[in-house]
Amino acid sequence: MVPAAAAPPAPAPAPGIAPVTLLGKRYVDADGTFEVLCTSAGPGELACDGIAMTLKAAKPLPASD
Repeated sequence: MVPAAAAPPAPAPAPGIAPVTLLGKRYVDADGTFEVLCTSAGPGELACDGIAMTLKAAKPLPASD
């Protein structure tokens, strides 16, 4: 993490779509090496090294047959 004053500018969001960080969701960087858990929802987008982080997919549960 870096102080907000030293952070690179965030990428511009797509037109008409406001990025939102979702409570209780995990986000990963492009390489999948850095993962964060969101503990406070709100407007904005998480980024690592200036690249937007993506929502991590849930793991499928095993069948209970």
